[in-house]
Amino acid sequence: MKYSKPLVLSGILLTALCLRIWSFSSIDRLLPLEGLYVDEVTYSMSPFIPGVCGLSRPPGMFIISKLLHFLDNVIYSRIVLSLLSLIPALALYLAFRKRSGTWIFICTLGLILSPFMILYGSQILPVVPAAALIAFALLSLKNGRTAIAGFLAGIAILLRAELALVPLFLFAFSFKSHLRKWFLFTVFAAIAVIPVIILNLSSGAGPVIASNGGENLWLGTDWILISTPPGTEFEELVSTGTSGSDGDAVFLERAFSSIGRSPLDWLSMGGRKFLAFFSLPGPGRNFETGWLLKRTGLIILLPLTLLGMSAGAAGIFRRKQNFWCLTAVSVICSCILTAFIFFPSARFRLVSLPAFWFLAASLIPNWRNLRMVIVPASFIVTVSLFVTYPGMERSGLTSILAAEHYLDSGNLHETVEYLMDAQERGYVGADLFNLRGVHFSLSGNPERGAVEFEKALEVAPGSPTLWKNYAVSLWTNTRYEDSIEAARRAVYLNPLLREELRPILEHTLNP
Repeated sequence: MKYSKPLVLSGILLTALCLRIWSFSSIDRLLPLEGLYVDEVTYSMSPFIPGVCGLSRPPGMFIISKLLHFLDNVIYSRIVLSLLSLIPALALYLAFRKRSGTWIFICTLGLILSPFMILYGSQILPVVPAAALIAFALLSLKNGRTAIAGFLAGIAILLRAELALVPLFLFAFSFKSHLRKWFLFTVFAAIAVIPVIILNLSSGAGPVIASNGGENLWLGTDWILISTPPGTEFEELVSTGTSGSDGDAVFLERAFSSIGRSPLDWLSMGGRKFLAFFSLPGPGRNFETGWLLKRTGLIILLPLTLLGMSAGAAGIFRRKQNFWCLTAVSVICSCILTAFIFFPSARFRLVSLPAFWFLAASLIPNWRNLRMVIVPASFIVTVSLFVTYPGMERSGLTSILAAEHYLDSGNLHETVEYLMDAQERGYVGADLFNLRGVHFSLSGNPERGAVEFEKALEVAPGSPTLWKNYAVSLWTNTRYEDSIEAARRAVYLNPLLREELRPILEHTLNP
């Protein structure tokens, strides 16, 4: 059957654009337009986090934000990143366009219609730019431009720090036959990364690319830490014992202590996290990936990702591997090792999807190679159906984040709607009671607000934010003595709250 290649490509592109517009509008019906994603504020903020030395994480996202003026308009920023999610498929097509056949169109279609590319492309997150850079790095390698590929991979490292492991894996896989190419690739990757390291060294942050490696390592040592999304409960876990300590060094010390107490348990935990990397749709600590894919209808595209990961895994085990193939394998191995050591996440895995699809495309023109896909596909399906771990996804989290946004913006009606939705979907946690407490307090019912804060404190008694809110609520209820005690407790847990609670604390001096 003959077909027009430009016509097919135009149809694929039009379908991809329509799906992105649909996804964009669907997500915005579920969530407010700004302030709802846990990490987006960090990724588009100033280069320095107050109290933290060095560039904010990740530095590459700060550079992109400045170049594209992301701080000017959130909607504009999300549209740019959504369009950027088309780029990896373009790189894939350019890499294999000289080969005829249906398989290359399937691969291009699979990557451009990836539900993860579409979903995460609507957020201000660094994963899509990193995936685009990796895709073009692989394209450059396939065209023999090793230096350009290395530089692109270096910029990608500034967006996703785990990609710094790529040169290490690449050396292990290619030192016998591709040492010169590896050296050139690594040198140019370093050219992109070293200026950031120098800047962090000069600011006292140490030789780091991002400042949260120790925290993420610590998170990966305990199921409770992984299963607790940012909020008042996580605040309690993080703040315990950190008074007067030096930033990320505290988390490194905790991580090594936890691993040292039970190395076998840590390895066993890593094995389950390794399996979770392959699960579809995959875990989402800060984000309800599976729920949003279902609500937006993107779940019907999930088989494309299954095909890409399965065919890519089959491509890993081909006997003849050139340098670009080994680089793709190194990208995948870096992401897998990161999941094993730190924690898996569906959006973190996005960086490896172009590598999977490039390897999948390399199976052509021999269709018999596709029989190799059966085993990895069976493995991924089995893992997706039967492997789980605590906190892979906390039901109702999306609604909690939306309620928090509307509460901050003063829209109390919408706040109630989202809090009810979170409860109906089974959300359990201190944040639900805390947001209820703030809502009742702002609605003129401080007595009910205090009761909700008490419920929240039963869940997270070490959260300084809860004690601060409780102190203010008690003060409003004219329970001055109890309010002062609660304020003192909040300041003890977080001395930075002293100024905010000064009017309550000084009441003892001026009764």
